[in-house]
Amino acid sequence: MWPGFDPRLRREFEIIRQMVSLRYQKPTREWPLIVEHRYDELLVVREWPDGTVTAYLQELKTKN
Repeated sequence: MWPGFDPRLRREFEIIRQMVSLRYQKPTREWPLIVEHRYDELLVVREWPDGTVTAYLQELKTKN
């Protein structure tokens, strides 16, 4: 990285790099999924072999 590079942007790039490295790994633990019907979202939480924990929201597709 260049000197004076924005620290926030540098941190975001590091997070993306970590997520890409987890792409082909299998989680060591996955918590029960939590559905939030009010927002039509599903919360997914996983623990990876290196000890990191990821959480993300997935929008539910509802049939009309």
